[in-house]
Amino acid sequence: MISFEDSYIGQLRKLVGNRKLLTPGARAIFQDEHGRILFLLRRDNHQWGLPGGFMETDETVYEALCREVKEETGLVVEAATLISIYSGPRFAGTNQFGNEQQLLVFQFRIDRWSGSLVRETNETLDAGFFTQSEVPKAYEFYSEALKDLHMFSGNLILK
Repeated sequence: MISFEDSYIGQLRKLVGNRKLLTPGARAIFQDEHGRILFLLRRDNHQWGLPGGFMETDETVYEALCREVKEETGLVVEAATLISIYSGPRFAGTNQFGNEQQLLVFQFRIDRWSGSLVRETNETLDAGFFTQSEVPKAYEFYSEALKDLHMFSGNLILK
């Protein structure tokens, strides 16, 4: 795992400061055999969310997905389906560090994985599978992602 300062976004931030950046990334939705969804408690902002993160240079969006999932959960993605892409000004804002960004998120449903869930990592404080009624308070953005998961019928959802 590389540090934020050494990451692609970190290097750009050194050059442009807090100016708005387009930040491409991948996000994973894991659903276990009981229909529960994997959420993790992020170390950086103490918010519950779905596994994922920003792309680095010289990697594909799928490689970014696999890398972020492994770093945040210890799980290995074996098969995934792209279900939605989120872009546009509606997905712009200022993060907890005061940096402006417009997200470009590739949302994947994880169809098959291996390994054991690691509940605490360098990036997370906790992780677990939750039913719809147990889902921890998370960003509204994740509620939309879960709705899209249930609406997905094989046709890519573009937002």
